[in-house]
Amino acid sequence: GNEVAKRFCDGVLEVQSRSPETEIVLIAGNHDSYSRLEVDKSLWKRLHVTVIGTPAETADGCADFSGNIVEIPDKGLVAAVPFCHARNFPTVPGDASERRDLAYFKGLAIYVADANKANLPVVLMAHLPVGRDTDLAGHENLAVIGGEETVDIAELGSGYDYIALGHIHMSQWIKGERKLARYVGTPRPIHFDERHRHGVDVVEVVRGQEPQVRTVELLAKYRLVTVGGEKGLPFEEAMKELGKTELQEGDFVRVNVSMGADEPEGPNWRETARAQTESKHGRFALLNPIRAKVANSESPVKNMTMQEIRTLTDEDVIGLLAAEHALSDEQKDLLRGLLSEMNNAARE
Repeated sequence: GNEVAKRFCDGVLEVQSRSPETEIVLIAGNHDSYSRLEVDKSLWKRLHVTVIGTPAETADGCADFSGNIVEIPDKGLVAAVPFCHARNFPTVPGDASERRDLAYFKGLAIYVADANKANLPVVLMAHLPVGRDTDLAGHENLAVIGGEETVDIAELGSGYDYIALGHIHMSQWIKGERKLARYVGTPRPIHFDERHRHGVDVVEVVRGQEPQVRTVELLAKYRLVTVGGEKGLPFEEAMKELGKTELQEGDFVRVNVSMGADEPEGPNWRETARAQTESKHGRFALLNPIRAKVANSESPVKNMTMQEIRTLTDEDVIGLLAAEHALSDEQKDLLRGLLSEMNNAARE
């Protein structure tokens, strides 16, 4: 909303004001509206800020790699690839690859090699799931179906001196022949189940050499506190635990409540949890149902809360509908395509 947009602008302007000559490159992630990000890109450019919301393409839908290359004069090149569903990447003429995302990255690497006449350092920054051995601990709702949406590090192409990745919340190197690709992770915890350290990376890139990375750890101003444990507690017991929990002013609180598979949420649970949290100077974030697993439940969704529905991945939705209506594999594939198009429309 408007508050998020304001924080984004304020944050970028703060960075720019502290180092006016630094070239800043921003790409859209899977939770961003790329059209909203790009609407002010011409204004941002005057402040040495490049905003790229979507893989650039020509009028006929072919990849325009030049639109995703940022040249840092006399220092290097950045190939910036924002989030895009695998099947929605621009086409690469003459490439017969079954997956459009892989064809795109192959073509991009060739284009960058040709464009880098001065043999300067090259950084690829991209927002996507890379590597099948990636640690997803604490990551919220990443649906990787049989590796279909995952890209192997080798499939991103060669010729890069550092690959800066976004999407996975936990900082880590991608396994490969050498240290080349890395998820910086989130600078602050953005999910209650993230228990790893957070920070930002300062990377020194030299052409043909292993990148040197220094991580600056950041401590969150406010804590994320979970009441009820991983398995949850009955609501009244959870409230007793909340009453005993030491909160610091401003802490965000999640209450995990154990419930039957088809048990409805109590009518005043959220109001009660919010009031008790605020009485301790905390901030109530959500009431999180932990439902019992019951085989052959007649209607697994009839008493789902909106919070539970929002956490469903596309594959969760397909699984629920398949169980209810005995969908064929072909119908499941059609539904996957429809959900993908809906996700894209929501980001515009």
